[in-house]
Amino acid sequence: MIQTASPAPRRRLLISAFAFDSAGGSEAGLGWQVARRLARHHDVTVLFGHLRPGMRDPDNLRQLDAACAAEGGITAVLIEGAPFAKSLAAFNHKPGFWWLYYHAYRLWQQQALEKARELHREKPFDLVHHINIIGYREPGYLWQLGIPFFWGPISGSPMVPWAFLKTFSMGQFYRWGSRNLANAWQMRTSRRCKAAARAASKIWAVSESDRRMVTDHWGCGAEHLLETGGEPSAVPVTRSRRPDEPLRILWSGRFDPIKVLPVLFDALSGISRHPWELHILGDGPEKPRWKRHESRTTFTGNIHWHGMVPRSKALEIMATGHVFVHTSVKEGTPHVVVEALCLGIPVICHDACGMGIAVDARCGLKIPLADPVTSVEGFRAALLRLIEEPQLLETLSEGAFARAAELDWDTKVDRFLEAYSTALDS
Repeated sequence: MIQTASPAPRRRLLISAFAFDSAGGSEAGLGWQVARRLARHHDVTVLFGHLRPGMRDPDNLRQLDAACAAEGGITAVLIEGAPFAKSLAAFNHKPGFWWLYYHAYRLWQQQALEKARELHREKPFDLVHHINIIGYREPGYLWQLGIPFFWGPISGSPMVPWAFLKTFSMGQFYRWGSRNLANAWQMRTSRRCKAAARAASKIWAVSESDRRMVTDHWGCGAEHLLETGGEPSAVPVTRSRRPDEPLRILWSGRFDPIKVLPVLFDALSGISRHPWELHILGDGPEKPRWKRHESRTTFTGNIHWHGMVPRSKALEIMATGHVFVHTSVKEGTPHVVVEALCLGIPVICHDACGMGIAVDARCGLKIPLADPVTSVEGFRAALLRLIEEPQLLETLSEGAFARAAELDWDTKVDRFLEAYSTALDS
């Protein structure tokens, strides 16, 4: 008689995903995309929450409940931040008090541990995974449950180069400069981070800097894994450009100082003999400063400020582009970079943080992260290469599809499932 392998048992997984939304992007999208794929194999309970009034209105919660029911296998448990935690989170927007948010989030994590213990007593979980927030400085407390604990992908160790800080406003210089100093101290001295790391069955780290933090400062092992994923286009369209056609450049993101969009303006000001268009998607507090910078720069191309648009409209605009330029100096892995690769759009970015891992020689051009002058010269040289070498654009576009296939959500979750099985079956 032929013996057939019995199906793998469905385990009970507890997921800590403070940011969790079926219609969200960034951290919330990470929580949702991972949970819905894990639920195909296991029973998943997600602890999620918020610290800002109005962030979780009844319509949003009904939409999330409906999405969980449609997927099956997901139980979403909302943990409302305590009043004191919410007041701290609200106060962190005051100049100089950015760090209060981490105290508020820590209080929420203490609530999450209390709820997790209650649920674990009622019906034990097999393992727990802290998915987000991805910043390393707050590992939560669920590693104290006494079951296999998984952490990551984590990020947050990269610093904002001091040479770029000098270009920020005084308020932003203080914020990011003080963060640099606090970061250097915390990654070396945080007892709770070290305790969580040493309790973990597996840690995933976004960038090389994050991996070295885990190994060098906490004495543990970590594997590279980007926190975001993509869904590659089913019908790939290779990017190409006619000789008489302007190079259509895309830039997208929140207008924060660490995005350093003026670097791209300065790079473009040196490209005078070739036609180009720059399409900017997004908005934020730096817009007045960036607009002033633009007005002082001489351009021969056209700049289109699209503002904040729905995701469907943003993808529609991106689909018309030739190259995506990401100028940021401090990130995890921007989801928009992976979205560009899924559309077959080559990426030009700094060789740093998560984007430096996501983009390789097959799909983009990377610029050393050193100082503004080096960046301006690097982005300018990269754009000129794409203009003057038409075949390079097509080659990188084909490489973008190949890289996107390696970064899809299913591949990422398979890594988690493999690690879970190793820990539970050993």
